Amino acid sequence: MTDTTTVEDQKSLPILGSEDFRLRPLRLGDEAALLEYLSQPGVIEHTSIPAPTLESLTASVQRDITAYAKSTSFRFAVAASDDRLIGICGFNSWSPAHRHAELAYDLAPQYWGQGVMRRAVLAMLTWGFSELGLNRVHAFVMTSNHRSIRLLERCGFSREGTLRQYRIARGEPKDFHLYALLAQDFARTARGASPNQTMQRTTGRSDA
Repeated sequence: MTDTTTVEDQKSLPILGSEDFRLRPLRLGDEAALLEYLSQPGVIEHTSIPAPTLESLTASVQRDITAYAKSTSFRFAVAASDDRLIGICGFNSWSPAHRHAELAYDLAPQYWGQGVMRRAVLAMLTWGFSELGLNRVHAFVMTSNHRSIRLLERCGFSREGTLRQYRIARGEPKDFHLYALLAQDFARTARGASPNQTMQRTTGRSDA
């Protein structure tokens, strides 16, 4: 893939592997569904996402659409079978020169615990490593966001460190963990062995 490739030029979008949900480009009009679930209690509590408004989310969706054309980020809608947006999953930013990208996601709470976002993340990783030629994907997660931490670890990410007071969330500085996954480790995970399992066999140590 060249640096000038846009989302419309892709031979294929990330495949979710489900009849009930799919990934598609964001479009104007999605902001209403975004506002509906981001305004629900607890959804943004353990994130640095600011309090949403329809105006701010409309601007955010427009930035994502512009980013497709510039190939500066790839954030996709997680859509239900009726095409209604129920979440977002994708890369906030990516560097073709250094072959890395930042993963970010959010999901309507009524779909939590159903494996929807895990499938979306794995689809994005497969697409990113194969179509974008990424070598590394990383994610920043608030240290109190235990649900997101479990998701990243189940998808094969390893914790690389903790960034103290890294982002401001609702006026307060918060600590964030840095998680990352390399292409070589994702390929190993796809063959059935997680990076953590491989490390344990190599070093003889366990996380227990």
